[in-house]
Amino acid sequence: MNFGSLLETFPSRIEVDLLINEIGASREQFNSLLDLALDGKDPVAWRAAWIVDGVAEKHPEMADSYITSIVRRLPGLKSKGALRSMLRLLCRYEIPEEEQGILIDLCFGILVSELYPVAVKVHAMQIIYNHVLLYPELKEELITVIEDQMNNNSVGFSSRARRLIRQMEKL
Repeated sequence: MNFGSLLETFPSRIEVDLLINEIGASREQFNSLLDLALDGKDPVAWRAAWIVDGVAEKHPEMADSYITSIVRRLPGLKSKGALRSMLRLLCRYEIPEEEQGILIDLCFGILVSELYPVAVKVHAMQIIYNHVLLYPELKEELITVIEDQMNNNSVGFSSRARRLIRQMEKL
């Protein structure tokens, strides 16, 4: 299947659901779509990433063996839409220990940068929070960064930030 030409136009919700079901049955197609999401140019890259995330949500086993590759390729990702979907995907997976430092550093960088949209920052914040559960020493740094960023971001960001801070205060 030629995903590049297929995703040139914005697919309908029905088309996305059909693609998710079809790709969920083929590791080869999933791999091709993931490569397009991580290496392609917008708008195709973010559309591919959106579908990859949908496949991974419905068929979690499809992305299991790609987590290390995704984490390693994130710093070079040019599409902010693809980054959003890849971070959303990573929120649902256990990250291999040797990749955690790379991912946490990247997520802190995203959180403090003005270059990223709120949706990307929210997923980065969630990933760091997930790691606070493993490494409690990150808690104070995350709370400090979140509180610093609350005034610079949207109401949605602040809402998620307050919720995560409340959860961390219970730890």
